[in-house]
Amino acid sequence: MSAKAPPATAPMQGGGFYNRHSSLQAANLGSALPLLVVAAGEVAVDGAAIGIADYGASQGRNSMAPMAAAIDAVRARTGPDKPVVVSHIDLPSNDFASLFTLLDEDPISYLLGRPEVYPVAIGRSHYGRVLPRGSVDLGWSSNALHWMSRNPCTVPDHGWGVFSADPAVRDAVDAQLDEDWTNFLVARSHELRRGGKLICQFMGRGKDSHGFEWMAGAFWQSWVDVANSGLVTHAELARISAPSAGRSVAQIEAPFRDGRVSGLKLVDVATMPTPDPFFELYQQSGDAVQLGQTWANMMRAANGPSFAASLDAGRDHAQVLDAVTARLAARIAADPQQNRSYNVIVVVEAAD
Repeated sequence: MSAKAPPATAPMQGGGFYNRHSSLQAANLGSALPLLVVAAGEVAVDGAAIGIADYGASQGRNSMAPMAAAIDAVRARTGPDKPVVVSHIDLPSNDFASLFTLLDEDPISYLLGRPEVYPVAIGRSHYGRVLPRGSVDLGWSSNALHWMSRNPCTVPDHGWGVFSADPAVRDAVDAQLDEDWTNFLVARSHELRRGGKLICQFMGRGKDSHGFEWMAGAFWQSWVDVANSGLVTHAELARISAPSAGRSVAQIEAPFRDGRVSGLKLVDVATMPTPDPFFELYQQSGDAVQLGQTWANMMRAANGPSFAASLDAGRDHAQVLDAVTARLAARIAADPQQNRSYNVIVVVEAAD
């Protein structure tokens, strides 16, 4: 395990690329959406405005349906003119321009037909406080909290530390996951209004395996192929890893159980298999080439920037990512499989 610090966590690929290639993430959040609607029907609505926070918004496409559903559920109780402030939070380097273009121009925008809704963006990590004390009635986070605040170490033998053969690397990942989850909860304990609710969906772990082994391995091996071809060096390859991993139920419960978090109540936590809409489409069409390209584009959109951040200065990131994407698409097309991974859904409430 190298002592050299890896680069900071990168945002999703910009220019709206993630918006165009995040249908898997949209499918993942579907299981948490009914809980958001229930929460929106229960939070207090007596303030001057309703505060909704979208923690880990990325480029916004997968925030449109949840925010619309939450606003409608609140206004079923208050009437159509209750002011609502929606705060979209993500890293300073996030492509917020795509989010606001979508809000302004796209038919799926939650602003359409909903007066008195005020979207704002906050370019800061949600692992710290980002909003005033007691200003959030309803919090939402989807497909975000498995991304760590930083990569705790380099991972020379895999693209994900959680799959490393080195137990010290795996321990470092678990320590970072624990620190980040605690920091996230402590920050929310300040921001949530009394009785406010927080719904989170992110990558979990199975009882007998982490999950995501097949696709993570295929993506990593595609990078190895590119290094073997000479397009990047093996020294660069040894620095590359994605700062993400799933959490177990025990890891999620730990900060509540040992008293590190006060003012919040863990209402529910559940782990379930993730959907695989890409494989379902393949079963209908039999088009393995389409399956490979769809997966390759999604992996590039979500993980490409974090991998490319470790390349040498002056390296053409687009050229490298094009090569990796092509190899990954071909690898999947040659051996189509159903992805096996897990979602975890967490419901938290601010204590009265």
